[in-house]
Amino acid sequence: MFEKIPQNALRSFSITLLLVLGGFHQIVRADDIDDFIKKSQVKTYDCPKSEVLPQLDTFLNSIKTTHSQSIALQVIKTQSMICVGQLEQAQNVLEDIIRDPAIDKLSYSYASAIYQMGYIFEAQDDPKRCAYYKQAEELGKDSFKDITLSSQIAQLSGCSGNKQSIGERLGKLFALLESHVLTNDKEEVAHIHNEIGYLFGKIGQNVLAVEQYQKAYDIGLDVYEEKNQVAPLMSLISAYIGSGNFNEAKLMIDKLAEENKKINTPLTNSWLYYSLSRYYYLTADYAQMRVNLVKWQAFLPMVTNKQMDDLFAWYSAFICMIDDDRDCITQYLSAREIEDAQVSNALSNNKDYLRFLVEANLYLGNVPASEKVFQRYADKLTTKLNQQQASGQVLGVANLYTKINMLEENITKIQRENIQTIVLVCLLITVIALLLYLTLGRHYLRKLATDSLTGLRNEQSVLGAIKRIRSVQRDKVNAIAVFDVTNFSEVNAQFGYLTADTLLKRVAGCLNQVTREKDLLGRLGTDRFIVCLKNIDDETARVLFDRIQNSLTDMAINAGSGEKVNIHSSMSMYLSQDGLQDIEQVLEEMRMSAHYNKRASAL
Repeated sequence: MFEKIPQNALRSFSITLLLVLGGFHQIVRADDIDDFIKKSQVKTYDCPKSEVLPQLDTFLNSIKTTHSQSIALQVIKTQSMICVGQLEQAQNVLEDIIRDPAIDKLSYSYASAIYQMGYIFEAQDDPKRCAYYKQAEELGKDSFKDITLSSQIAQLSGCSGNKQSIGERLGKLFALLESHVLTNDKEEVAHIHNEIGYLFGKIGQNVLAVEQYQKAYDIGLDVYEEKNQVAPLMSLISAYIGSGNFNEAKLMIDKLAEENKKINTPLTNSWLYYSLSRYYYLTADYAQMRVNLVKWQAFLPMVTNKQMDDLFAWYSAFICMIDDDRDCITQYLSAREIEDAQVSNALSNNKDYLRFLVEANLYLGNVPASEKVFQRYADKLTTKLNQQQASGQVLGVANLYTKINMLEENITKIQRENIQTIVLVCLLITVIALLLYLTLGRHYLRKLATDSLTGLRNEQSVLGAIKRIRSVQRDKVNAIAVFDVTNFSEVNAQFGYLTADTLLKRVAGCLNQVTREKDLLGRLGTDRFIVCLKNIDDETARVLFDRIQNSLTDMAINAGSGEKVNIHSSMSMYLSQDGLQDIEQVLEEMRMSAHYNKRASAL
């Protein structure tokens, strides 16, 4: 009555049924999970890649997953949640992890969970963050470098209170930067630049903040996961707006919009529409601001961020005032009066927000309330000025506002004169701070990027600049030439290091003379030099490289005893229409090719 089912068909059916009933978990091996954890874990200042999440959930549901593996997977997942703005969801999971009596408190996962809790409390403007950051620093010490660094920076940025001035904290961050630049860990360097920018912004030094955020963003492009690349970009936008440079701010917002097409998370969308709303608010484009708020509102329920909610409520209330909606303004101010203590510090200290409160109360005819808000503004300004002067004693960095807005026009002449006096003092300190920065800070940064012997870019600096070169136009190339001084060791052994150093200086001088100002020159290691020509004709590049090689061939130096020593060198060349982000690999291939050719010649 029934046909006999073939054996291979029966086997396929059995396998399918096994998968459906959950037998899939049996094929997961513990080693697979360990390998996955190792590959998926990222440092505290980066975000896990989105594509790992489906596999992560599969492992979490597997019966083969051990307790310690489950903890590690959950911590990776909460870090990903934080990166997309799901703070409350992440907090609930982390609290259960931390309370788990079986957790290994010496593990990376436990230290990371403690740090993440501190980060969540920081986003919520909760002072409990400092205790978690301190604990995370202790757990990470001598074991987990990224957790230790992030915890130290977080405490310097927001946990020092009145015990350390802004200047002292900046000094420690610059010291951290100096030590980590030497390790060539780009993620760490970008992280520190970002925090220095944050402190500069905190004291109103937005021009200086822009420089730091730009460095963090540029470095981060090479090392951070895409979601985390937009964080310093957001900071850069904020600093440009704070400095009054709205044109650059809009360019950065456009770049954020372009990047967000690839990322498209609720958090990055909220950041984008917040940035646009702030831009339209400050440039008085209220029609665009109104349209933008509607788009922003759609993403707010997906992101647990009280500060973002407060900002949206403020901007919406401002539009109510533009629309002459007295009931809306009355309702907003009544709610703020009840919830004032819960408004985030970032908002309550915002001068534009305080100006709005003054104007809103004046709009409703409540002059006493308006004067009360302005007094808060004046008190905060005085406090910040005192902080600024304390900072100046350490680094010459001032705490100031570079611009006093139209707020004082609604207040008495006496109050206006007092504020004008403060402005004069602030401007004076600003000039001093900028002079110190221009003379000391930039000199320090140039020194870090320069080879002390030859005056050319050092290896880290020149390779970093080359990596930023992009693909070229049609019929053009990016050209690299590496010149090896082949008799350097011989000269050093026969005539001493002074003569050998003179030889290297002469080579550097020759390269400077025969190249163009826009070309990139640098020293690699001891006796190698690199020249990079951007977006140039193939033939022109070859001619220029040959000219350099000929110039080196014709050179000789005085060995000190009247004896002339010729410079012997070899050249390797690389031409490409692509960008040069993989310059280290290109140099290695050039080195191996030159080594092979040398051996072939010897044979």
